[in-house]
Amino acid sequence: MYKRLTLMLASLMLTFAVYAAKDLWVIDPGHGGTDWGCRSLKNREKDITLSIAKEVGRLVKKDIPGVRIAYTRERDIYPTLPERCHMANTRGAALFLSIHVNEAPNTFAHGTESYFATNVPLSGSQAGKSELLALLLQRAYLEHGRGNSRGVKQREWYVCEHTNMPSVLTEVGFLSNLEEERFMASKEGQRVLARAIVDALKQWREITKSGTVPRQKLRNLRFQYFDPKKQAAKSSIAVRQQKATDNSSAAAAGKATADAQAKIDETVAAKAQTESTQNVDLVADVADTPPAEASDGSSKQTDKKDESVSSVTYFAIQIFSVSAPLKSTDARLRGLKKVGFVKADGRYKALYGHAQTYAEAKKLLVEVRKLFPDAFIVAYDGDRQIPTSEAISKLKSKK
Repeated sequence: MYKRLTLMLASLMLTFAVYAAKDLWVIDPGHGGTDWGCRSLKNREKDITLSIAKEVGRLVKKDIPGVRIAYTRERDIYPTLPERCHMANTRGAALFLSIHVNEAPNTFAHGTESYFATNVPLSGSQAGKSELLALLLQRAYLEHGRGNSRGVKQREWYVCEHTNMPSVLTEVGFLSNLEEERFMASKEGQRVLARAIVDALKQWREITKSGTVPRQKLRNLRFQYFDPKKQAAKSSIAVRQQKATDNSSAAAAGKATADAQAKIDETVAAKAQTESTQNVDLVADVADTPPAEASDGSSKQTDKKDESVSSVTYFAIQIFSVSAPLKSTDARLRGLKKVGFVKADGRYKALYGHAQTYAEAKKLLVEVRKLFPDAFIVAYDGDRQIPTSEAISKLKSKK
């Protein structure tokens, strides 16, 4: 009897040890509860992200042995951003993946994009792991027929900045694009996206199993597909053509394909450059000049440029975007005063603050995120939005 109990205890301990040795991956379906995320007439971001996240978890359990899955939410509730990060950090997760859906004023905007944090380590065993996963996700989306990669980027998303493990936030498509909305809202579309994500996760686990990221692998992925400084993102057709070229001895045919795709990429790059450098008009601060009420009940406001910032490089905090400027008493501003609006492509970005340094902007961001957890830093040169890196360089050169 004693011997049998000893064997049973040893078996249970072995089972527990094997279970405990499994990697824990935290899947974060964006938004939830009262936070709907972006939405259309028929669909809400919070519902789509939850469905995709659950399918990702199901496929990981089925296809990737040695991995446990935990969700930041499994139903329609809203864990705060600090709660999501706390869950991953306290449980010792090996990976954090946040799934989101995009939107844009331009209803033709489409494609996928993935982000990793600005504070990732530059050396050591964790170096490159977040960027690697972001790159692999973008490649996997293309391989599974998602027609446009918008690239891999760094941004101060809260869940990436405040988690202690490799972390990526991925946008799987645009709800503001009718075709992508239909795809993401469908069961088949969600299965395709989940399959692409899991394929990327499998590749990521295999590449990082030694504990570090091969630097040449990282450089190759950047160069081949998604370095926004060097080339436009390639279409899914281009990825399949590139694979076919790599595996074929028909060099002439491969060169013809590459030349044809290069022309396509040049067109896409030119269009992307035009979109990224468009000017925006600064609207008067609503705290001082709330929009007038039109006779039909709609809000109208005259666009006015703020002369005080017309030639100044500065940082601000973007809270959200809306179809029309809001009155200073609007409940959606949650009591925040002196919120200005910037017009771009028929919509208005709600901006707060006017920081002269990036350090000031980061301090301001901490305060604003107490009211708006998804707020982030943007930069302007006069009335033109510019990358934050460019603003930092401009301000340094003036010292």
